[in-house]
Amino acid sequence: MKKKIILLVLGSILMFPWNVWGKEKEYSSLGLKETCESEGILFSHPNYQEQEGKANIYLFRGSGCEHCYQFLTYLEAITEKYGETFNLISYEVWQNENNYQLMEKVSKKLGEKANGVPYIVIGKHFWAGYSESLNEEIFQAIEEEYQNKNKNDIVSKIIQEEGTLKSIDFIIPISFLFLIFLLFYARNKTKI
Repeated sequence: MKKKIILLVLGSILMFPWNVWGKEKEYSSLGLKETCESEGILFSHPNYQEQEGKANIYLFRGSGCEHCYQFLTYLEAITEKYGETFNLISYEVWQNENNYQLMEKVSKKLGEKANGVPYIVIGKHFWAGYSESLNEEIFQAIEEEYQNKNKNDIVSKIIQEEGTLKSIDFIIPISFLFLIFLLFYARNKTKI
């Protein structure tokens, strides 16, 4: 009888979906050069490099979105003079469900639902939509985040938190196994 209990517990462990805990979602992002090229924007800044220490601009976009295109042309236009201050991390959300879910999590964390694209996040600043009238405000946010020693990188924090195991991730499977043990223990006690 003990062999049956051991086999059942081991079988339960093997059947339990362990791979859902601690597994980071895969998001697909592009940098400034790749994003511009994917939208047909000529990117002519061979010295531009994305690197740590710069302000991260997160762009949640749709491929072919006119306002996203306009925002990208603005970034491309300021890259020559200010490219040393910012990185672009672009997530296409119309064709990538994981990227869309990330945009939803970010907008929820920022307290305002993203009702479309482009959805732009720079430090603690964000914009749902884009027009040229926002250029100065966006530029100031880039400068502020670039100067900030303690970056307000909300998107990066959300992605990192997803891959971190929490205590609840262990409590559920352990509770499940304990319940199975109790059921078999009670069953054996009633067979006297």
